[in-house]
Amino acid sequence: MISRQTVHAKPEMKSDNWELHTSGQSEPSWFKDTVQPVKFEKLSENISVDVAIVGGGIAGVTTAYLLSRSGKSVALLEDGYIGSGETGRTTAHITHALDDRYYNIERKHGANSAKIAAASHTSAIDFIDRTVREERIDCAFSRLNGYLFLDPTDNISSLDKEIAALRNAGISSAKIESKSPLESKDTSPCICFQEQAQFQPMLYLTAVANRMSQNNEVKIFTETHAQEIQNDNSANVIKTNTGYSVTAKSIVIATNAPIIDKVSKIYDKQVAYRTYVVAAEIQKNSVPSALYWDTGNQNSKDHVKPYHYVRIQQTGNENNDLLIVGGEDHKTGSPNEKNDFDKKFKNLETWMRKIFPVDGRVVYNWSGQVMEPLDGVAFIGPNPGKDKNIYIATGDSGNGMTHGTIAGIILHDLILGKNNPWAELYNPNRNIK
Repeated sequence: MISRQTVHAKPEMKSDNWELHTSGQSEPSWFKDTVQPVKFEKLSENISVDVAIVGGGIAGVTTAYLLSRSGKSVALLEDGYIGSGETGRTTAHITHALDDRYYNIERKHGANSAKIAAASHTSAIDFIDRTVREERIDCAFSRLNGYLFLDPTDNISSLDKEIAALRNAGISSAKIESKSPLESKDTSPCICFQEQAQFQPMLYLTAVANRMSQNNEVKIFTETHAQEIQNDNSANVIKTNTGYSVTAKSIVIATNAPIIDKVSKIYDKQVAYRTYVVAAEIQKNSVPSALYWDTGNQNSKDHVKPYHYVRIQQTGNENNDLLIVGGEDHKTGSPNEKNDFDKKFKNLETWMRKIFPVDGRVVYNWSGQVMEPLDGVAFIGPNPGKDKNIYIATGDSGNGMTHGTIAGIILHDLILGKNNPWAELYNPNRNIK
């Protein structure tokens, strides 16, 4: 059994120690005073397994969880700690409301594909719900409504198009409501998405990872960086920074952006965006508990219009909760984008105080990297090219929690040789129109 050591992280301290940091300079609210990063042993010997997974975020952990339950021997490698990549920097909306919009999915991929997208994201919400209950995970999971309202640059035809596409896709519970639940600002009309969800992502990942390790179902290694992946058709080998290797029949690359791209050119099919988040103290029950999104700045030239996304995080404080607001997205490394992070956070704070009743101070801010597929659908499946039995999961767009869960379900089926009804839609080999 792989031993586990819990690291008592103090994110506010300046340190070069890897275990005190996620992939960014500032820590999300999930970490401070809430979650102590879970550190496993480094890889210290050559091992052989059925499946090796690179990446300890929600896609990698879900894939490992499902494969181990199907009897496969699994090793999971993470160069930081569980959730220290982009999963730990999410705002953890669990929803089938897609930021790429169903009318765009229908236009680009067809009506049947839009139905598959809806079914897969809805199933992902149900999967997380079921896992939380079956594994008795205390991660503040809750079902709640989500509300999509208009950005000032948009008009009601946007909502009309989306509600029509939602009905075509089989999400009949979504409805246009004439009155928003917000009393602080009139954001009517809006689309109400029922039975969405939210949770504390690090508590969820930590619980699943500990369960797999303690039951000796998955060998988990942290501080173990995959430096090279070799494929000779008979076996795949991952060479690591510890000097040891993992040999596997199948390899899953679940690293937000693939670390192998010599042949697939997957980076030609998606664009990296930087997104920003602020979290402010609010009076408890001053904002109806729900997920909130606007339709985005229609004047933007980006193919995904930068939008705002909002949720509430309960803190345990009897007087205050946190209002978590994200947005201000821009293409990573864009020459036209001034990397004035303070301005991004200030813009978010200004928008937040305009829409919501926020009297408290901003206590957290952070940013994250989002991979946006050019056709609005994630890439989950065999890595394009000649390498056999290497799989990728990327292009999560603004729906990382459901896309990561969908990835686990699809990759589990593909590796076991089962048909999956969603696999064709998410196939990384597809042509981008």
